[in-house]
Amino acid sequence: MPIWESSRWAASNSACWANSATGASVGDMSQTRTLPSLALTRISRPSALQPAQRIKAFIRNLSSPAEFYLVIVISFGLSIFTSVREAVSHLMHGAKPFQMSNGMALWLVSYELAAFAAVFWIGRIRGWTFASFGLRVSWKWTGAGVLLLIAVLLALTLQTVLFTLIHPPAGNPDPLTGGLTLPFVILVSVINPAFEELMEVGYFVHALKGYGMWPAILASACFRTFLHAYAGVNLAASVLLLGLIFGFAYWRWRQLWPLIFTHMIIDFNALYRLIHAA
Repeated sequence: MPIWESSRWAASNSACWANSATGASVGDMSQTRTLPSLALTRISRPSALQPAQRIKAFIRNLSSPAEFYLVIVISFGLSIFTSVREAVSHLMHGAKPFQMSNGMALWLVSYELAAFAAVFWIGRIRGWTFASFGLRVSWKWTGAGVLLLIAVLLALTLQTVLFTLIHPPAGNPDPLTGGLTLPFVILVSVINPAFEELMEVGYFVHALKGYGMWPAILASACFRTFLHAYAGVNLAASVLLLGLIFGFAYWRWRQLWPLIFTHMIIDFNALYRLIHAA
């Protein structure tokens, strides 16, 4: 073996002995350098998920009354604040029409969709879904919705005549004013009835059904009336009657589509008149 090859062989052997003396090869050393970063990654992931896990555990361990109050605050917290403010304003200055605009309609729909998503997430954690409230869309239940609409219109007409004789409306009896375009009328007429019937009837009745039929129906109807207090006494009486009819129909049928269908027609009729003012 030539001298230069023997020296190269000796140098390579000495490098190998040096690596073996330290207990790591070149590949092992590179793995050793990367291990700390991998360890840090594995440690940091659970810590990042801990807040979400804590929230889920908190929601899962809520009592039934606590869940009820949480869902109501999420769904109607802002509406409750607005209703209280408008009720105080009515006592001091009289009832005023509610101003509607495209911007207000978009804000209302966005708020209801966000609340719906939050409550849907809570329901999944707690083990229930909106489908359990009865959301079957069919010709049968659409026909039931038509019958319900006729019954509601007859009852509201009679109630309006009687209540007008007892308590004549002062000033402008129209609770809505402002202007909307047709796309926003359709948007509100679809989203708002679905959200209100899901929460004000479906969730209310399911949460309170243990107390019996009339307590659940009365609680649902009274809460609906409170949320519409901005419209004055006459419309509040109509909303109360509507809530009682809807609650009783839902208790008998356990299907929300007839209620949603009827509410859609009522909302569209009320909002369509505002198109010409847009």
